[in-house]
Amino acid sequence: MKQKSLKRLGGAAALVLVAYLAALAATAPASVVWRVAEPRLELPFALEIAAVSGSAWRGRADGLRIDGRDAGTLAWRWQPAALLTGRLGLAVDWEDGRDRVNGRLRLSPGELQAQGVRGTLAAQRLQEWFDLPLLLDGQIGLDLSAIAWQFDGGFQTAEGTLFWGNAAAGLPRPIPLGEYRGVLGLRDGMLLTEIESAPESPLDVAGAAGWRPDGGHWVDLVLQTAADAAPALSSALDAAARAQPDGSHRIRLGETGGGPGHPEGLQ
Repeated sequence: MKQKSLKRLGGAAALVLVAYLAALAATAPASVVWRVAEPRLELPFALEIAAVSGSAWRGRADGLRIDGRDAGTLAWRWQPAALLTGRLGLAVDWEDGRDRVNGRLRLSPGELQAQGVRGTLAAQRLQEWFDLPLLLDGQIGLDLSAIAWQFDGGFQTAEGTLFWGNAAAGLPRPIPLGEYRGVLGLRDGMLLTEIESAPESPLDVAGAAGWRPDGGHWVDLVLQTAADAAPALSSALDAAARAQPDGSHRIRLGETGGGPGHPEGLQ
């Protein structure tokens, strides 16, 4: 009986010690935690933060820059239950101007998971982030159930939908295009998006695009202008895409490869 009591006492003491250490870590200044954690994250991109405030439990990072590009502000709340799965869990809220996205992150060595990602951002931001050779307008809506990305193995999970409302694109000024939806999927570690347009859109779009964080990408789209589309849209399409015998146009860009969902012989 005495030995059992000692075991129970030892177990209780260990539990109290773990809870105490967790409380210390949670209340530690976020700036200190960041200095300790940053060199151990092994992120595949350059991340700069102008200022970190709050605690590890609840804090804020201002003046984010990713690969040299401004990336707004990130606020977080620690979710300790994720430690039971060996991951760091955070509920996050990102904003930059009118753009806002929130969700849950799970971080472990070599892997980043995102769950329940919801929000909106200006389409122009995509042009800035990906150095696209045309101007974009409209709003991008995010409704992502789950995304998992292994730093060495690419994307492992991708479930969700993207929406592009009041879409417009072109040079020297964006031309109205309509409404579009992209359904996420995977292929060979790439993030795959199957794209379709709303029936009333001036430009009908069907096809897919794939992307990796290291810059690898491909695009294979078939485009068809509506009968009442603006002449400027038809002219822009003639200049940007290859005309097909059926009157449609096709855009094929990026890496080579084959198989379902991946265009062959892309240049």
